[in-house]
Amino acid sequence: MPNDWNFWELIFNKPLAAALAAQVSAQLFKVILPIFKGKPPDIRQISKYGGIPSGHTAFIVAAAVAVGITSGWKSPLFALAASVSAILIYDILKLRTAVECSLEMGQKSLEAAKQTYERKIPQFKGHSPLEVIAGMIWGIAFAAGVCLLWQ
Repeated sequence: MPNDWNFWELIFNKPLAAALAAQVSAQLFKVILPIFKGKPPDIRQISKYGGIPSGHTAFIVAAAVAVGITSGWKSPLFALAASVSAILIYDILKLRTAVECSLEMGQKSLEAAKQTYERKIPQFKGHSPLEVIAGMIWGIAFAAGVCLLWQ
């Protein structure tokens, strides 16, 4: 590692802090969301895919927006962050839904053939456009909050 590398610079990096805060808070929101429906909190939601807001979308959008705020909207770094965000959001909307459908079809085929699969297949839930939009808004809000309040 370079001699001038400082661990605290990584920890106190606004785009990283905004991204992590957005991701963690989005997942925690999913835990407490059942309370608004008269149900107990669901701690299992902390690590599950899917739901509103999209935590992955909140993470990548918060990082990109924080890069824009700290480095400038015309900077090459923001262009890279925005490009990566667009690719990931596309995958969140399209690819995960395709994986979810493929897993369902595979499971139905196994059941129809009266076969089983020894390993538990992880379940990936695709996001709806509304969940992704909510994640984008969540990410923008956290990036703005972290960057504007952290002077």
